[in-house]
Amino acid sequence: MHSKRQNEIIRYLSETRFARIEQLAELYHVSMETIRRDLLELEKDSAVKRVRGGVVYNSLRAQEVEYEKRMENNQLEKHAIAKLAAGYINDGDAIVLNNGTATLELARRLAEMCKQLTVVTNSPNIALVLNENKGISVYLTSGYLRKHNKSLVGSLCSDCLDNFKVDKAFVNIDGISIEDGVTQYNTEEAAVVRKMLDIGHTKIVLCEYSKFNEVAFNRVCPAEYIDCIFTDWNISPKEVKSWGDINIKVMVAPESVNSK
Repeated sequence: MHSKRQNEIIRYLSETRFARIEQLAELYHVSMETIRRDLLELEKDSAVKRVRGGVVYNSLRAQEVEYEKRMENNQLEKHAIAKLAAGYINDGDAIVLNNGTATLELARRLAEMCKQLTVVTNSPNIALVLNENKGISVYLTSGYLRKHNKSLVGSLCSDCLDNFKVDKAFVNIDGISIEDGVTQYNTEEAAVVRKMLDIGHTKIVLCEYSKFNEVAFNRVCPAEYIDCIFTDWNISPKEVKSWGDINIKVMVAPESVNSK
């Protein structure tokens, strides 16, 4: 899990794309050696890439990070996002959840609640978590099971989703920006996310701040197609305002040691 300063470095580089080590040391009032240690840790997670003269933001445009690795990243942020999103789900709602680390956290939160819900998902892991709550009816799609992250994808999955219409679609995504919209690394996952948004009356994205201005290989939809974004406290007010300017609400989960 990244430190607060390391998260701030990622956010800064996502906006500037390049910085010199001495520039970062001055900005965060620490030694250059401390910055070098921070960058070493961030490079291990592929968040940044050190180059001659400084460091650049690593967008990983065509690289899908291992699912187990994504589970380890930004855990506090995911817990906080899931807690906030769960509060916007009403008793009796029908929702759809795609396979993802933030949506799995949301499923765990919902499984602990006493609401009557109907949930459609392409994630066997999410289905098993929700099945522990007797008040939740679970529909697991058909499809090809990806070994990479244990999600159901393909034409059978999309055809299955065509049978549903839900109140809210909650999707965990790989990248989002106003210019490039919602993006995913894997082509089959992108098709599933696109179909899930299509069947949702309200289209909601769950993502940590680090996904903003990240552009993955496959475009899911334009930014204007979604209704709301749930993210964490690390997002900048400038970013929130930019999304508000195109009439998309950004719900920011507060930092809390008790977010889990």
